Amino acid sequence: MCTADIGCNGVIGGGMVDVTPVLKPNSTNSNTINEDDYHDDHQAFLAMDDETDTNRYAAIMSAIAATEQQELERCNERNRCIATADESALDHKFDRLLSEVHGLRDQIGDRIETLNRRLTQTNRLFLAHQDYGQRSNRAGDLLLIGVPTTVQGEGLRECYVRIARRIGYAECEIPIVHIRRLDVGSSSSDVKPSRYSIAVLDNLARTRVGKLRAGTIDPAVQPPAVHVQFVFRNARNEFYRRYQEGGRAGTGLALQDLGYGGSDGRVYVSENLTRGNVSLKAEAMRLKRDGKIKSVFTVNGQIYVKRTVDHRPELVTSSVDLLLLDETKMKANK
Repeated sequence: MCTADIGCNGVIGGGMVDVTPVLKPNSTNSNTINEDDYHDDHQAFLAMDDETDTNRYAAIMSAIAATEQQELERCNERNRCIATADESALDHKFDRLLSEVHGLRDQIGDRIETLNRRLTQTNRLFLAHQDYGQRSNRAGDLLLIGVPTTVQGEGLRECYVRIARRIGYAECEIPIVHIRRLDVGSSSSDVKPSRYSIAVLDNLARTRVGKLRAGTIDPAVQPPAVHVQFVFRNARNEFYRRYQEGGRAGTGLALQDLGYGGSDGRVYVSENLTRGNVSLKAEAMRLKRDGKIKSVFTVNGQIYVKRTVDHRPELVTSSVDLLLLDETKMKANK
């Protein structure tokens, strides 16, 4: 069976007819180039010279360019986002590190301040214990200040006995003591200062301490004190209490009343203070002479002051305590 387009090998009209199929060219395969066909590059490009193929190629290239542009923009946007995130993270880490450094600095500062306070407290406790130890060593001592230098040896004991009688002791009640005069060249560490400054005594003007040349003694210069060491501490406390209750703690005992005719001086009984408390009492006495406090006295080697008659006694342990008592200096420091 044959069609109009395709002939068949057969006998038509008694003759041989070629029936080899022949394909009609169409638009879909007219430009098709087979790999086994002979062609060259020039012929391949000539095959695309058609206007339709050119437009199609341009559209493909435009689509590829647009796709590449979109991909490039997407990559750029992603890179910008990553860079911004990295920069923000770095700033955050730096701020956190800076905060930690500031916190550590504050902690170190607080620690140093705490250590300074503890060191100050420890130093105060050490000085307090040191002062307590020194006061304990002198707890059984009293000093007789103002005894003339002409009184020596057994005369010192006699002077002590006269003072005991003067403050109310009977002959059989006088406490047993060891007595000696403190000397400038004494090697004992328990007898400093050897010359008790008159500045610590009540109702007396300040004066210098020392010897005049040529071996003479200025009447205004206080002679070396007489150290009296009691056998029992209670006996010492009772002796000092009687002296104070007799109203002579500030005025002393006149030498004439003690039987030393021709002498106008006075003898004072004082506690054997430590060197630091001697200085504190001298400062307190200056405040009293300036009228800023009412009285100054010692109890068991410690300094007490009274602002007025009605005020209770206040313990003085340092110059700061005296500064607080001086209202003029406090106002000047404000």
